[in-house]
Amino acid sequence: MDDFEIELAGMSEQGSQMWHDVRAGRFTSSKMHLLMSSGTRPMTDAELKARPKTGKGSSTKFIEDPTILSKATTTYIRTKVAETLTGQTAEEVKSGPTMWGDDFEPIAAEYFREKTGKEFDIISFVPFGDHAGGSPDRLIKGTKEILEIKCPYNSANQIDYLMLTDQYDLKREYPEHYWQCMSNILFLDAPCCHFVTYDHRMIDEKNKMFYLKIMPVAEDIDRIIVKLEAAIKEKLYLLGIINRQKPTLIL
Repeated sequence: MDDFEIELAGMSEQGSQMWHDVRAGRFTSSKMHLLMSSGTRPMTDAELKARPKTGKGSSTKFIEDPTILSKATTTYIRTKVAETLTGQTAEEVKSGPTMWGDDFEPIAAEYFREKTGKEFDIISFVPFGDHAGGSPDRLIKGTKEILEIKCPYNSANQIDYLMLTDQYDLKREYPEHYWQCMSNILFLDAPCCHFVTYDHRMIDEKNKMFYLKIMPVAEDIDRIIVKLEAAIKEKLYLLGIINRQKPTLIL
């Protein structure tokens, strides 16, 4: 048993209290898309002069800047600050689609095994440094290849998945799934991620499972690292401010 297998053997079950404890305060792969957006800033004089004279973009005065945190990113960071201070993960209300996914994920995994012959292990949360980590759905046995499973609540979503042709379609149409796969590839140093969607209601067998093999993209991996570094810096900055404040005694 190598070091990686030993580490997996000691992991807590997904959804357990220990699993929640280790995730508290960490930026996770399932929410990584919230760090990928950028804020905006006023355009410089040079950028204003370079605008199109007419048509689209001719009147804009702001420009996206990857060094500025977006509102979604800022909100997510504050959630992680709160988790760090309370030691508890943010409460997530399980919707119908979420419970549907939980119920059918094991069935989908077995269907994947049946169709591909690939065996797998169940894996829990994998820390990445002190401030990030992810929980891949499965790990292909004897490898670091990830299996990520989605079970759409609405069959119309399975149609959308079936229309995708490659991982760049996934990035454009479902950025939350793409960045989850890509960040888990980074966190586990994985060679690839098998992205699968499953809908048992499809009559034709070929439509029940959609499959994409997601390969690492160096520039996207680098972007995750840059965005994570910025989020961690802001998180520690906020914690520093809060921890330096003197408590106020209310009489």
